[in-house]
Amino acid sequence: MYESAPLVPVAFGLYLAFTFLLAYLARRQAVKGGFMREFFIGGRTIGPWVLGLTWIATSASGGTFIGAPSLAHANGWSVMLWISGYIVVATAGFWLLGRRIAELGGSTGALTFPDLLRDRFESRAIGAISGVAMLVLHTSFIVAQYIAGARVLEAALGIPYVWGVLSFLVIVCVYTAYGGFRAVAWTDSFQAIVMLVGVLLTAGFGLYRVGGLQAVYDGLAAQSPDLLTATGPDQFLPLSAAISFFFIWPLAVAGQPSLITRFLACRDVPSLRRASILIGCYILLLYPAVIFVGILGRVLVPDLAASDHAMPATILAAVPPVLAGFVLAAPMAAIMSTISSFLLVAAGAIARDLYERNTRAPATEGNARLATHLAILAVGLVAGVFALRPPDYLQYIVIFSGTGLAATFLLPTLFAVYWPGMNRTGCLSGIATGFATFILQYVAYGTRSFMGLDPFVWALAASGLACVVGSMVGTRDPDTLLSKYFAPDEL
Repeated sequence: MYESAPLVPVAFGLYLAFTFLLAYLARRQAVKGGFMREFFIGGRTIGPWVLGLTWIATSASGGTFIGAPSLAHANGWSVMLWISGYIVVATAGFWLLGRRIAELGGSTGALTFPDLLRDRFESRAIGAISGVAMLVLHTSFIVAQYIAGARVLEAALGIPYVWGVLSFLVIVCVYTAYGGFRAVAWTDSFQAIVMLVGVLLTAGFGLYRVGGLQAVYDGLAAQSPDLLTATGPDQFLPLSAAISFFFIWPLAVAGQPSLITRFLACRDVPSLRRASILIGCYILLLYPAVIFVGILGRVLVPDLAASDHAMPATILAAVPPVLAGFVLAAPMAAIMSTISSFLLVAAGAIARDLYERNTRAPATEGNARLATHLAILAVGLVAGVFALRPPDYLQYIVIFSGTGLAATFLLPTLFAVYWPGMNRTGCLSGIATGFATFILQYVAYGTRSFMGLDPFVWALAASGLACVVGSMVGTRDPDTLLSKYFAPDEL
């Protein structure tokens, strides 16, 4: 493996101890007034700083810190263009959906993302179908995070891959089940700070160790001139793929149910506005630095035992040993924050959307708590089993899961909260069409569909068309229902 620093295990231990301390403190601050409301949206009391940082930590997953640097290590500067759409407009979700969903969540009492759609159209079928689609795609996203976490432990501590997967499974399931959304949000905030400091330190030390930017160019050119081109080796980023990804990143983020849930937990709309400014500044610092670390790794550590070792191997090669252990907590933070957030959403799909809201008699608080904890355990175990057979590049799992969720839910949600003419038929058609066309394209064509574009592009277009056509065919919702969601002038 790679030469490690003696303080790495100590730093990991301190990091985990502080994470569990935050979970404990968050649980003590729990607001009384119903288990589900507190567990899934933190009592709707989350302010701007925590809201912004938990949004960042959830979106910056193991794909950001393990998958993206791995691709940058393999394909050079072209990956900067590959991620450019995310850097420029990743806050699109806040402006497209944030304010509206925060207002509707407060007025309707929605606790989960399917709650919004189910109650907007008074349809159990929409809630159940949304829950199933979210469960499938979120579980695949959690698989990618387990792989990323196990790769960090494998590269940094020499822990066998299988044991790394099991370690993440136990650690994150325990503190998520213990503290719920408030614990996840508080630990996310700490983890977001760790992420940014860690990646900036790695980029700075790595550039110093290499000998400057010109030395990076010279090192890449000596290995392969293609590493300096816009398309990368073996046409990694042709024009069609570049166009696809410029739209994929902002729209995929906007359509993530795990991030939309953050809007439901928001204390008020002014907090949402301040959080969006924080997120924009953070992303402009984080993402170029993450890709640059992967590129530096191609010069510092050209040979890797596994492609997804690019980030931890570069940290060990660039950062002084006394700091390396603490900097390695950055990818750990990204992975743990995303696993906990997605576990929470997947468990909500089971406990809230498939169980509690479909029982004849209201579920008792004890039954709701038991169902939630069992759901977290079940999703964690299933994802852990699938993670035992990792692919070459985990970023492709991240892309599949993220774009699948957005293709399924983005336009039905957007139309549901802004267009009074959207009805139950349109929503069901949009969700089913987006999900089905996305999966079918992946099965038939893989990552490049018609005209070389990503399946997400065509699935999103098909979902939008299905929403409009279904709404025109179906019956308009009664004004008594619409008046709960739209002002009189909007109707």
